[in-house]
Amino acid sequence: MASKEKPGGFLRWPWNAVVYVLLAVTLRLFAIPVILLLMGLQRKNNPHGQAEGCCLSRTRKRLTWLIWALLVLIAGAGLLYMLSVGLRQDRTYWEPSDYVTLAVCGAGGPLLLIGGVCLACAALRDTFFPEKSALARSIRSQLPYPEEAPPVEELFAMVDGDLREHGRWFGPVGIGQEWVLGDGVNKIDRIRGIFVVNELHQHHTQTGVRTSRNMELVLIDDRWQRTATSFNDLKDLQAAAECLRLLVPEAAWGSNGANMDFWTMDESAREDFERSFRQRQARRASEAAQREVLSDGPQDMILRRRNGDVTSRVTAALVEDTLKRCLDGQESGFELTPTRPLEAQGRTLLSLDCLVREEDVLLLLELAPREEHLALARSMDRREALAVLTAWLRREAPDLADWDLRRLYQGSGGPAPQPRQSHARLSLVYASGAAENHTTFTEEDIQLAAEGIVDGTYQIVDLTHPVGYLWLRVTAGDRTDGRCTVEAARPGGPELEFFMAKMPPREAAAWLTGYPRGQYLPGGVDWKRVKKPK
Repeated sequence: MASKEKPGGFLRWPWNAVVYVLLAVTLRLFAIPVILLLMGLQRKNNPHGQAEGCCLSRTRKRLTWLIWALLVLIAGAGLLYMLSVGLRQDRTYWEPSDYVTLAVCGAGGPLLLIGGVCLACAALRDTFFPEKSALARSIRSQLPYPEEAPPVEELFAMVDGDLREHGRWFGPVGIGQEWVLGDGVNKIDRIRGIFVVNELHQHHTQTGVRTSRNMELVLIDDRWQRTATSFNDLKDLQAAAECLRLLVPEAAWGSNGANMDFWTMDESAREDFERSFRQRQARRASEAAQREVLSDGPQDMILRRRNGDVTSRVTAALVEDTLKRCLDGQESGFELTPTRPLEAQGRTLLSLDCLVREEDVLLLLELAPREEHLALARSMDRREALAVLTAWLRREAPDLADWDLRRLYQGSGGPAPQPRQSHARLSLVYASGAAENHTTFTEEDIQLAAEGIVDGTYQIVDLTHPVGYLWLRVTAGDRTDGRCTVEAARPGGPELEFFMAKMPPREAAAWLTGYPRGQYLPGGVDWKRVKKPK
């Protein structure tokens, strides 16, 4: 087992600079050999020098804020000095403007002193106590459970690792797969607005007109918090914005003052935008999944697990994950059945069954006709089995020369002699009006449909479960009534009984996932008995 490399802890920056300054003040020239000795020890204990990560480097650079804090304190002290001088003067012949100046000094002096002290405290806090820095608090607040966030070293390592492996840098901004690091940190999946600020400002002075340019990348997240990062190069700014737009195409975007209009939207407008954002995001994810399926192979393959779950949305990633679950002992096997038999090497192949016993993978190719219960079998390792399964998705049969012929028996783990017909159906109607129907699906598909009801992706979800007489339909609400209409069947005597109820979207989603498992049963106080729905 490889040992973990411990980060250097000997005089890490900026503590080393503090020690060097104190030695130089106290020992003067005699401090030089001591400082050189300490620098040598530091290089030995910290072989990477000051390269402690992008996040820690950003917090340590806040030490430069002390210069601005000093300037603010000097300005505040100057105003207070002017106030004290003004109070000692004879005000008999004062003009109204003199009183205004005195009032400005009296109010501005203390405010500047307070601001300078706060700025200095923030600089020292971020530099010497990174766990309390604004950057660490920003990362912590964007995690699913901020109160259970790891230590600051792990927080920074999470962002640094993402930037190290997937990062692209555009001037001061680094964009990874999950995080964006600028003057602040943003989690990419929480970004809701991307704006480019490129403004020219003119200032009239005694010598003429001075022009300054303000270039910023402004990001607004789902908490409606605003993060701005200044740029010196317009090309870097535009490239960073375009990169983020490709990663989050559903986010709002614009230039200059559009970011303030978006940031100051009222609560109702924010909710409408969030609903639309999630709908477009779900639609894009669905289209990406369909493209993945099409790239992996034709849409004529069914995956059937040992627990009876069936899905026709079969991808190479799904097969690899299912095989891994089998090898980890979470499942015993699965079957891949094409809707059309596969002809290969003079044989008709009906299905490919994968059985896992400890670390051995046994693949069974069922032969036609099914009544003879014959199959070709071969044991192999995980890598070879995954290659055969992936090729089978593309309707490519393996070389059958080394496969053994054996007879299958019902209940022995091989394919069933007669596939069981199912009347299951999962119908989905999108908010846009588009519809799709599935006769094979899994619990994960039902869970996704339930989430689609909550975030507004689906208008109607109609579920007929393959086991028993279970039927459930959820219809999303509208602007007049945000509650969902839930219709469900319940076996009652010789005929089915049908009930209807109104409930919030999250409760309706719970019914979609819990009703097929028998966790819920319609007919309670809030339910109204109705005739058989159409």
